[in-house]
Amino acid sequence: MTTGDAPDRKRRIIYITTIVLLCTFALFGLAQFDRIRDDHQADVLAGQLHDQLVAAGLPAPDPQIIANSLGRDGGIVCQDPSSALIKARYQQSITTGAGGPGQRPVIGPSDMVRAVELAIATYCPERLDDYLNQVGDMKFDDTTK
Repeated sequence: MTTGDAPDRKRRIIYITTIVLLCTFALFGLAQFDRIRDDHQADVLAGQLHDQLVAAGLPAPDPQIIANSLGRDGGIVCQDPSSALIKARYQQSITTGAGGPGQRPVIGPSDMVRAVELAIATYCPERLDDYLNQVGDMKFDDTTK
């Protein structure tokens, strides 16, 4: 049976199936392209942050770990540095580490503030002033924890 011998109904089904499959493949290709572009942008930003941390003499995780953690938009680091919850997280990170009544604030390491500052400057520089205002009244020094 040749194409000319096929009934109109069968040809229509073949054409519609072909169009649906082509559209599905096209949409899948676009989604993959966007994901790859986002991954590349995250890798570039993570590489920049890694280089800045190393240049500042701070410990720096592997760039792929940074990219997986912060993505291309900075993740939780860029969420809202001026919120009370974020300020509480920073204060929590510079305590004695004990739980309950033994937990007390300490003079924290300035390295932590510098590392977060570099991350915000890399991923969301428009929020850097908010972050600096948030940690401006805290006391930091070169300490070990």
